[in-house]
Amino acid sequence: MLSSLAILRVLAGTLFTVGGMCLTLTLLLGTPSFWYFPCVCALIPLGFVWWLCEPSLAAGLSVGPLVAAAALLRFVSGAWFAIFAGCLITSIAFVAIALWNGRRWKIPLVISLAYLAASFCTDRLFTSKVKVKTFQMMVALDGKTPWGQVAPEWDDGTPPLVLYRDVNGSYCYTAFESQELRERLALKGSRTVAVEYNVFSDFGHTRSYNVRSVDGILLHDGERVVKDAERFSGEMLIDNYSSHCW
Repeated sequence: MLSSLAILRVLAGTLFTVGGMCLTLTLLLGTPSFWYFPCVCALIPLGFVWWLCEPSLAAGLSVGPLVAAAALLRFVSGAWFAIFAGCLITSIAFVAIALWNGRRWKIPLVISLAYLAASFCTDRLFTSKVKVKTFQMMVALDGKTPWGQVAPEWDDGTPPLVLYRDVNGSYCYTAFESQELRERLALKGSRTVAVEYNVFSDFGHTRSYNVRSVDGILLHDGERVVKDAERFSGEMLIDNYSSHCW
């Protein structure tokens, strides 16, 4: 007959391995912040630590990753929240039992919390960095650009407002649907306008961007939408020459 210690190892090892794999696959589809990812990935090898090593050692190492997993609860709702919360409570119970009955858990606990802190600090220092870039861009109130009509009319019958710039003979552009912008730029009557872009990067590599403002009208505060006017952006390559917008 299996001892209670062996049962604890098998149940905890299975829960941590399967749960870590599910969370990792979910975060591959999109993570709210980078620091969650290395923490939930660590749950997978920790499952094998539960199976193969002393439970108190595994429990001490599990605290940091479980803190990150608990922080993910705020992004879950409905039935998935109940399932996730149930698994998390069970995991915490396994950790508490192992710590209570074990002795050699203080150093693993420090290592686990240090790993959590390192993941969090890496996220804050090197990911989701925002740089605001300003360009003087040409204005096409009727959606007609040097390479043709960018898109058909919107549902309200108005053509897309297109702002574009020439980069070595190719073009970078953004299309908008906004009567406020259209009227402001039409009244201004200028062929060019100042456009600010928020450019987001992770570890020095551009991840995404959006339009921060057009002629002083704020559209995005970071990733938060202030005015829903931007519709799509793109590049028009001439003679297959990359425009390198960013």
